[in-house]
Amino acid sequence: MTALLCKMPVATRRKPCSALVVAAAVLTFGLVDRQPVQALPGESSSELLRNWRAATHILPRPKAERKYTDGYPDLSSQGSAAGGSLAFSAFLNSDRISESETIDYRPEACERDPYRCSGQVIFQKSGNDLGHLLIAEVFGVEVLEDFIRSDALKTIHEPGGGSSQVSVFYAGNRFNYTTWVHSEPGRTRAISHFTVLGKNDAELRRRIRLAETCSNPAMRSDPLCSAP
Repeated sequence: MTALLCKMPVATRRKPCSALVVAAAVLTFGLVDRQPVQALPGESSSELLRNWRAATHILPRPKAERKYTDGYPDLSSQGSAAGGSLAFSAFLNSDRISESETIDYRPEACERDPYRCSGQVIFQKSGNDLGHLLIAEVFGVEVLEDFIRSDALKTIHEPGGGSSQVSVFYAGNRFNYTTWVHSEPGRTRAISHFTVLGKNDAELRRRIRLAETCSNPAMRSDPLCSAP
């Protein structure tokens, strides 16, 4: 993984890559060169669980969740990495096939004061090395490379008072992707989500239209926009 990061185009890194710097980050934040969990959209729930890399110390094997509404995931897992909490969630269709999978990073400080915290991870194409490390750790190097090469189709700024909430939608060759970042004034990279979607461009367009609709402040309390 260190080699991968050092080969990334300069545009995807904050500063010139140093193997020593990346290695130090790997050791400091508990990330190591291992095989990915191979949990990806298109797999059945049984395949996802069977392929999950039991050796991972970041995220345990996902467990089934009770779905109170369609907005709740079918499978989830909670762990820690990069100085914060890391959660994995998967949404399945009626045939128990994974349609989307998300990792959610929250700095440890956000657990104490969710509105006054900053983090070290951001999931975006131009994001930092730690964000790329976490993507590769959970979904694999091929997904990371597909994401980096993907086209950003739409950026949407969501209403949030004085806070900043930004969603970006990407079209890749193998999968589609969305990212979401929440931060407060004077703070950066507070909470960040990275979602891998099945390669369904119609579904990606539907998600973009929904996000555009819900970015209207008048829609903030509408049930259409208030799902978990």
